[in-house]
Amino acid sequence: MSALFSKAAESAKLSATLVGTVVGAGFISGAELVRFFPAEGFLPCLIVAAGLFALCFWGLYRLGAARGGYAGALRALFGPLAGAVRAFVLACSLVLCASMLAGLNAVAAEGFGLRTKFPAAALLALLPLSLFSRKGVRGLYIVNLALVPLILAFLALFAPVLGQTPFVCPRDGFSALGGTVLYVGMNAFLAAPVVCDAGAKGGRGGAGCLLAAGLIGLCAAVVLGAVAAEGTNALRAEMPFLYAVARTQALGLAFSAVSACGIVTTLFSSYYPLHCAAGGRHARAKRAAALAAAFALSLCGLRRIVRLVYPLIGGAGALFFALLAVRGARSLAGAPDAPEIPAASALPGSLPGGARSLLHKKFFGQRHERVHAGGKDA
Repeated sequence: MSALFSKAAESAKLSATLVGTVVGAGFISGAELVRFFPAEGFLPCLIVAAGLFALCFWGLYRLGAARGGYAGALRALFGPLAGAVRAFVLACSLVLCASMLAGLNAVAAEGFGLRTKFPAAALLALLPLSLFSRKGVRGLYIVNLALVPLILAFLALFAPVLGQTPFVCPRDGFSALGGTVLYVGMNAFLAAPVVCDAGAKGGRGGAGCLLAAGLIGLCAAVVLGAVAAEGTNALRAEMPFLYAVARTQALGLAFSAVSACGIVTTLFSSYYPLHCAAGGRHARAKRAAALAAAFALSLCGLRRIVRLVYPLIGGAGALFFALLAVRGARSLAGAPDAPEIPAASALPGSLPGGARSLLHKKFFGQRHERVHAGGKDA
């Protein structure tokens, strides 16, 4: 019973962290979803997106478990280019972290009416960001387990809209599929450091990855369903979901609070790779410099930068997961990077030396030749 509870707790922590990484302020406002998914026929796209999220999360989790975390995963996939890829990820994380800090200032000013000349909301967020990030993946688990249920509870209020949403195929299927792949690639790529390091901690993450993918798909369906039910005006609004549901002041305040929760969860996930990269000697000074850079960048207008960076991240994510899929296929086909066949002396049991040699030559030797030939054919 205790083992079952422990597995359920691990799955809950992992799924909450993955949901919090994806379901940020842009997701909740609907602006991000409207940009990547069609206004009509989005349900089939979201089913595909949920399946892709599940595959990407599971692959990243297993890769991190096999390679000892995100750094080892990059070396396995990109070889000598791993350093350049990591630098690109860190640059994207810095921009995303800064945009989340700017989002906190916007929510404080526009959502709660706390208009100040100095960006106090972003500055106040730096202290808990630094403290909880010191705990590593465990700190992410704590933050997301506290805030993600609040996000899910708010979106559940509008779940009945799914019963009114027709299941139709998008008009331009190729464009819709391209947007879906870019969206999944972008978010899964940004979540890769967290998922790989969670896999390195051990445990089984299949259930948590599957649960997170399903919840992301359902949340997206609720947001897009409410926007589609409201009509063209909601689609053209700067915050489509807010326009569709915030009919009272109470709902508007609730939406602002939930948006702040989404910003904080995404903020922690985006800062995590920066925190890890600034380890080693003079770690405190380097991490303080990273926080200061993110805060300074948040004071600039980042809307245009994010619009340019998001497609680049999506393309990089598609490449990342294409290489991950190719590597998995090569391993199944018995390519040279598959695990080596153990020597006969390492086999279990207590066979005599002659029997071990015969077994190795007749069975494992022939099997290795067949697998190697199959890999060449493939």
